[in-house]
Amino acid sequence: MWCFIDESWHVAENEHVGTLAAAVGSRGDFEELARFLFRVRKKYYGEENARDLRNELKGANLFSNHSFKQQTAGYSKNISLAREVVEWLSASKIRLVGICIYGDSRPTLLSPNLKSLSTPFRELCVRILSHIPAHATGQLVFDQRLGAQEDISIAVFNYLAGIVDNQRLNPHPLIGVSNVWPGLQLADIVAHILGRYASNDKRLAFFYNKIIKVQTVGTDHHKKPVYGFLRLQWQGDDNFTIRKNRTKK
Repeated sequence: MWCFIDESWHVAENEHVGTLAAAVGSRGDFEELARFLFRVRKKYYGEENARDLRNELKGANLFSNHSFKQQTAGYSKNISLAREVVEWLSASKIRLVGICIYGDSRPTLLSPNLKSLSTPFRELCVRILSHIPAHATGQLVFDQRLGAQEDISIAVFNYLAGIVDNQRLNPHPLIGVSNVWPGLQLADIVAHILGRYASNDKRLAFFYNKIIKVQTVGTDHHKKPVYGFLRLQWQGDDNFTIRKNRTKK
């Protein structure tokens, strides 16, 4: 199983939102994704664009203010393509994990102690693990632009190496190039949807309502049910609480 991970940062009216998103599936699932993304890029942007591996689909471009202005005026290639992506995802076997982290200032995603994986990444790993079949192994792949890659890799290794029972994730994460790995492009799009919707951009509601239906559903090591999407409120250092509401009340 492959697990592609990306992050996204956004500023709401009076708080900051960081998101971690993972797309989880088999090699065959992501090969299907690659073929689909080629077809949809060819459809909207032309064959030359689809064949050029220097190009990639990014959430910031697909959901730009200009894209939504075009959609309001009648038609947007970017928004139409994004709709096809989330609708294809609904029919695929790929499943999603998304951690939204809220803070009065920009919340931290890493613990200063690399022997201890931070809560956001730990919750991400728990939800990925809950979706990996007992007979399979999961390979984590981080986007090369993800911040503090070395520290993340060390912390993830230390965390996973300490799990004795039912450890199904390879403790050696890989760093991928997003324009070559379709799974990373999908993780980027999902992270952007989560972050924008979490920061109260209602234009992303349609897309959020699509992706929430394909979040992972499983059990943690205590046999308690866990769902792929989670909201955390940062309290400082590595202190987080569960947040129920998307927006401040």
